[in-house]
Amino acid sequence: MFNFPFKTTITAFSTSGVETKWTTQSNSLPPITCSIPPEFQGAGEAYTPEHLFAMAVTNCIIAMFKVLCSKSNLTFKNINAEATVSLDKDQANNILSLTEIFIRLNVTGASDKELIKQTLDNAIKSCPVGNSIKTGKTFQINIKD
Repeated sequence: MFNFPFKTTITAFSTSGVETKWTTQSNSLPPITCSIPPEFQGAGEAYTPEHLFAMAVTNCIIAMFKVLCSKSNLTFKNINAEATVSLDKDQANNILSLTEIFIRLNVTGASDKELIKQTLDNAIKSCPVGNSIKTGKTFQINIKD
């Protein structure tokens, strides 16, 4: 079913200037406008690399969850998520890094609450994007009627 290694390609284009926005996209999908956050003297009027990082991890988990639910014939009404990324400076090495991502996941209308929770746990553990980062990860899972 799957051919590994799976590869995907993106492109990005920007002109000079810290306040200049740029675009990134994959294949024929619509471009996403990006910018440097205002905390780093950027425009802050578009998605920042930190936004894209949080989106990549969060949406990978949701994708894995949906695939695992489908394989197990589990259903749910909806899943929503909120992610917060922390960026900090390592004073000893004078480098910036994303130190933590906190993701709150809410599932409603689960066909089987316990199995849905286990499946979401498995999705978190099997998310290739999440497994590829060294940033600390914390999750809060809520399964509701």
